[in-house]
Amino acid sequence: MKEYELAKLIHLVSAVVFGGVLFVEVVMLPVLKKEFGEDFYKKVEFTLISKRGIKTVPLFVLALYLSGFYMFHFHLKTLDLSTSFAKLLLLKVSLALLIIAGVITAIVLFIRGKSESKIFDYIHIFAFFLAFAVIILAKLMFIV
Repeated sequence: MKEYELAKLIHLVSAVVFGGVLFVEVVMLPVLKKEFGEDFYKKVEFTLISKRGIKTVPLFVLALYLSGFYMFHFHLKTLDLSTSFAKLLLLKVSLALLIIAGVITAIVLFIRGKSESKIFDYIHIFAFFLAFAVIILAKLMFIV
């Protein structure tokens, strides 16, 4: 059981970091574009992503998914698909898989120098709303 609690702690911390990064990218940074213009916004965004984000965020994403899959495997042994817990857990995992597909796509676009494309921005918005839904589902799983 100690391993499960450790996985839960790693999962929570990683989710906070990843969710925080998405929040900054989707909600906070766009204000710079309105206040200081597109060029300044792009410089700040690129600097944050290339200098720090691309080096640290993938580690937290990896920890988030590894701990999540460990916990899912733990519950899978006794999962009763007729319960609301199981249904919400499967929905949460499905949304998490969509998020990781988006994250991988965004990383590939960034590495290929295509972070200027609209799809790059849409992936972040999509991931932000899915992550928000996953957080809600994580709480609902234990109260519904």
